[in-house]
Amino acid sequence: MTIGRFAAFALAAALLAGPIEAAAQEPPHPLSGVVREAGSGAPVAGAVVTVRGAETRAVRTDARGGWRIDGLAAGSYAVEAAHPGYARRSAGARVPADSLVRLSLTPSPLALEGVVATASRRLQTLAESVVATEVVTRDDIERSGAADLASVLVEQTGIQPQGGHLAGAGVMLQGLGQERVLVLLDGEPFIGRISGELDLSRIPASVVERVEVVKGPQSTLYGSEAMGGVINVITRAPRPGAWGGGARVTTGTQERVDASGNLRGSAGAWSWSTEAGLRTLGLAPGRGGGDDAAVDRRDGLARLRWTGARAEVEGRVSLLDERQQWREGQLFHFSDNTQWSASLGAALTAGRFRLRPSLYATAFDHLPRRATRGSSDGIDGETETQRLARGELLASADFGAHVVDAGLEVRREAIRSERVLEGRRDQDGFEAFAQDSWTRGRLTVVPGVRLSRTDPWGSHWAPRLAVMYRPVPRVALRASAAGGYRAPGFKEQYIDFLNATPGLTYAVRGNPALRPESSESLTLGAEWAGPRAYLRAQAFHTRFDDFIETVLVGDEGGVTVYTYGNVADGRTSGAELQGGASWGGLRAEAGYSWLDTEDQSTGLPLLGRPAHSGRLSLSHALPAGLRASLAGVYTGAAPVLRDEAGKVTERDGYLRMDGRVAYALPRGLELSLGADNLLGDRPEGWPGFTGRHLYLTLGWSAGER
Repeated sequence: MTIGRFAAFALAAALLAGPIEAAAQEPPHPLSGVVREAGSGAPVAGAVVTVRGAETRAVRTDARGGWRIDGLAAGSYAVEAAHPGYARRSAGARVPADSLVRLSLTPSPLALEGVVATASRRLQTLAESVVATEVVTRDDIERSGAADLASVLVEQTGIQPQGGHLAGAGVMLQGLGQERVLVLLDGEPFIGRISGELDLSRIPASVVERVEVVKGPQSTLYGSEAMGGVINVITRAPRPGAWGGGARVTTGTQERVDASGNLRGSAGAWSWSTEAGLRTLGLAPGRGGGDDAAVDRRDGLARLRWTGARAEVEGRVSLLDERQQWREGQLFHFSDNTQWSASLGAALTAGRFRLRPSLYATAFDHLPRRATRGSSDGIDGETETQRLARGELLASADFGAHVVDAGLEVRREAIRSERVLEGRRDQDGFEAFAQDSWTRGRLTVVPGVRLSRTDPWGSHWAPRLAVMYRPVPRVALRASAAGGYRAPGFKEQYIDFLNATPGLTYAVRGNPALRPESSESLTLGAEWAGPRAYLRAQAFHTRFDDFIETVLVGDEGGVTVYTYGNVADGRTSGAELQGGASWGGLRAEAGYSWLDTEDQSTGLPLLGRPAHSGRLSLSHALPAGLRASLAGVYTGAAPVLRDEAGKVTERDGYLRMDGRVAYALPRGLELSLGADNLLGDRPEGWPGFTGRHLYLTLGWSAGER
């Protein structure tokens, strides 16, 4: 080899060796870690881990909270973990790394990234909601140990229990009773009122993913019955690619036995979820009971969803079979109820437009009976059937600064009962609404209006104007002015009932000339939501006209006769203050509600409304799967009777303390021990449990929640 050729070969070798040597000196490196919940140490799946340095990379954690990023150059990096419902957490890391990067996330007491649907009739984050929305999460429900929706809601600020009637356990919002609070199950009306009351204990807590509560008139978006607000119960939804299941068994005092199971899965574009359960209790749901009170319920829910690129179709079916009994004096009362509902809906997306057509049908059958013995065998009764069928088309269009929502609804309601004139009544209705969410910088203004036309009482307009201003991202100032209304119910118009119980004979006759109730409301609110704490304050004033109340007609042949009339005008005013904070695995929340009401005809407070109520809750998640929670709910004194001279009889206030301790066992098992009404304090006449209640629960879960 000549000297020239040797020199050329050496130069080429040096040029090739340089990059190879550099690559050997600087190979790509991995960086991995784990994200866990502060306090409990439970893995946080689905968290977004972002690594920033010479380059920026992101990845999601797996079911065990683990993550890994390959191909990073050596150097210093900042690692951040984020997940809706948790405060963000950051840490520094060096690459190459000798150990895992460990991050602990503290749960946020108020997650602005959480998705809600009730306040605008479309999905949006809690931070975007112009009307204040309160969310009871699945974790909140599990910490309460509640068996049904009624028990869950009465632990929330500003939601007062309403009962005393053995037909069921209901709630009041801002001083307006359950006849004026619309309850939805997955966005569809939940029917089955008995004597005007809707028993929320019929909805099992086991099926609920979250509850969205919007207080104040919502007639603009939801029509009649939403004068006091909306409670939307969202059940566990199927998710593509998710598999899992679980079961839970509870036994306790007062003859309580609960058992439930769920299964969810997917195959390709299809996903499904199913729930089934049974519940028994030795109490009547309205106001407790004695040795002869009992309720036995069996329920089921199934959802099937198909998900495409621009479309989604879902069907849902729910069933309930219920048997109740209680005793008053020498008479035993029996109430057999069955209820079913079915819905089919779709969501279609095309650019900035979204259409959501849906069909819904539901029925409630109620069979009341009475006897002098503790069995209903061989006893006839008068079955009452309530039915509702509706079709709805919702549309949304996003034009950037403007998001327009509109909807059309047609519905048919029917009742079959020997207690209404002619034994059968039907009612058809047509409703339409529109609203425009206009955002300019930090200000969002939402005007809206609804037109309802129903046979036989004609047309009604329900306007609303809502405003939200965010001076900084975590502070929201809200204001809204709205009109509300409620159409007279079938029984208020057409009931024809005679009660011939010995010692108590009376008749109730409907009034077909009734007018819809109406209200005007003003609400002001302020909210600050930090990553580990929040404060929320709200004040409201509502004036109502033509409220429908029972009216004494007189005495006919020794029978006292009542009817219904538009006789009550008045107001409700009040304020609510809530706050919460979390430190690692410790979480604390508190709330206070003040309510002032007036019946304009007498100048006296409305009956059954406590002026003061409050709550305090503490929960702590500890390592090794131990969780403890304690909640206190105070319900103040309330006027319950008023004689002809105006003298008022009050029902005493009471304090209810609930506690629960849960321990996570291997293989997805969890054992919990709880106590409701630890102090045993409950004055006569308040709805809820009678005395102290103890329970033990064994649960099992597998796969994704």
